[in-house]
Amino acid sequence: MNATRLLHRLLADTRHSLLGLPMALVSFVVCLTGLAAGTGTAVVGVGLFLLVGTLYTARGFAHVERVRLTDLVGRPVVRRPYRSPASGAGPLRRALAPLSCPQSWLDALHAVVYPPVSVVGFALATTWWTGALAGLLHPLWGWSLYTIPGYTGVGAYVLPESPVLATTVVHMLGGALFALTLPLVVRACAHAQATLGRALLLAPEDPSVGVHTAVPDPRGVTRPAPRPDAGAPHVPTVV
Repeated sequence: MNATRLLHRLLADTRHSLLGLPMALVSFVVCLTGLAAGTGTAVVGVGLFLLVGTLYTARGFAHVERVRLTDLVGRPVVRRPYRSPASGAGPLRRALAPLSCPQSWLDALHAVVYPPVSVVGFALATTWWTGALAGLLHPLWGWSLYTIPGYTGVGAYVLPESPVLATTVVHMLGGALFALTLPLVVRACAHAQATLGRALLLAPEDPSVGVHTAVPDPRGVTRPAPRPDAGAPHVPTVV
């Protein structure tokens, strides 16, 4: 892997790890509040519509997460289908259709369980970036520490004859260690977040499984696409 690809991979993993936290916090608060309010008032009927609104909101957050996954992997991703209302269903059944859609509930589940993974990823990515930059750039800012009364650098214990030089070397070695392991750490953080998204938001990575769209009929009538095991080609829906 050349330097350009490595840098691109590092930036993509860092972007995914850092931006996951604000996304996770907003989706968690909105979806958990909606689910709690809807469940608590479902007995009087209005809660069902609150749940429907929450599931639609979770679907929007899930779409944003799929876009982030597309940015991370560098290619379109395939999502599971959302269940549509049955043909001939009345207005009420059509309005409450998301309640019977498994993927809508998986979207809401993702919003609820995503924060712990994103917090760990954000903390590790921030720590490693800070350690690498602070250590490697220590000669540019380390002198300011000696303006603090009573400050004693670690170099005073390593090389008492040249404490400033020793402190700088120790910090730069630490920064180099952080920098060398930075790609692995942020890759692991991004992979952990992406794995959760793939499990709950995307279709299984199996060529025989896909999200099917309607196939136009030459006579002008839209008919459902045949199953893949029937021998006909299918078109996956991508985000």
